[in-house]
Amino acid sequence: MIKQIVTALKANPSVSGWLVNETVTVSSQVFYVMQKKETTRRVETREYQVTVYHRHGEQNAFVGSSMFAVSRKLTKAELARKIEEAVFAARFVKNKAFDLVKGAGKRTWKEKPETADPYVILDDIANTFFAAATPVSRFNALEAFHARQTIRILNSEGVDFTKTQSKIDIEAIPSHDGPERKVELIRMFTYKTVDLDLVKKDAAVAIADVALRYDARKLENVPKADVILAGDDVEDFLRELIGDFSYDGVYRKSTDKKIGDAIQSEIQGDALSIGWTLSSKADAFDRDGVMLAPVRVVEAGKLVGYYGSNQYAQYLGLQPVGVFGTIEAAAGKTTIARMKAKPHLEIIALSGIQIDIYSGYIGGEVRLAVWFDGKNRIPVSGFSFSGNIDKALSDLVLSKETVQGVRYHGPKCILLKGMDVL
Repeated sequence: MIKQIVTALKANPSVSGWLVNETVTVSSQVFYVMQKKETTRRVETREYQVTVYHRHGEQNAFVGSSMFAVSRKLTKAELARKIEEAVFAARFVKNKAFDLVKGAGKRTWKEKPETADPYVILDDIANTFFAAATPVSRFNALEAFHARQTIRILNSEGVDFTKTQSKIDIEAIPSHDGPERKVELIRMFTYKTVDLDLVKKDAAVAIADVALRYDARKLENVPKADVILAGDDVEDFLRELIGDFSYDGVYRKSTDKKIGDAIQSEIQGDALSIGWTLSSKADAFDRDGVMLAPVRVVEAGKLVGYYGSNQYAQYLGLQPVGVFGTIEAAAGKTTIARMKAKPHLEIIALSGIQIDIYSGYIGGEVRLAVWFDGKNRIPVSGFSFSGNIDKALSDLVLSKETVQGVRYHGPKCILLKGMDVL
């Protein structure tokens, strides 16, 4: 199919450049209801995304692009028509001209596959979750997915890269049945490799969290508190913090920060070091064919580098570093136990962290948390917190303990001091 697509692209003189992305996914799926296996399914898909570029305007000052998907075998006429439609659409897009990534020869990266059958792996993980259940807290539903994905990209400048990676996704719904009502939570987990000890810990936390949800009460008479974030909320916090420092953000003037500017002023807590890295050695290139290598964005609390796509790097006259999926940050010096020794709010479920550097705001709506008053741990819900982002960054505390996930490597917890509780 790729050969047919490339031949058709080369046959159209109005196509200035092209990029073809082929994605082959082999997914083994198992669905459990009330901790019993209900359905197994194996799905194999092969999809193509074709991006057509068309230079136009005086002295070809502009380049437009248009994308279309191919999910089945097309006739030559059908494919030619799709390409012509994409060229027509690209004529109306007036992006400043840029060059596609130059080819570096045909290369392939591949993660070593697991030796066990995917369904055996998923059953082992599911049974580890179910072993954490109690007479009143169990998993109403659990969906397990093992996917091995091969991505190949080719472009008109000679790029021909292929990478093969695997991951396991778990969607679990723990529930707690009490005398008054029944409550549920939704928990998502992603694993790069099978570590049943880690799975066991995740399952125990999920069961404990849903029991807390049942006992949660309204938080009262706590106008201010230190707030501890963990898990995905830490990742979201870091992504929000450096989101405007992409080439795209800089070009569109979403930030006024220059290299060397302080992200944290008057640091009283831990200095931030944030960057992007590869999820594995096989994660070697981005969607445009830019070769990836770890890059630092913030170091010692200062902006040290931008990041982003080939297109916007050229607009800024910079070397493209690529688009990454995995963020990383350096750990702090404080243990989680020490973080939790003083009164604090430990967030269990948050609707999402919001950061606005220009208005100086940080906050979020809390669905579930634990209030430690110095003596007792009390599950609470139905409130929000907010504060000044500059002050929060100045006093930020990062945990010594770290996590190594698919999308995040860094401190397991962070502490935001003196947040307003609403």
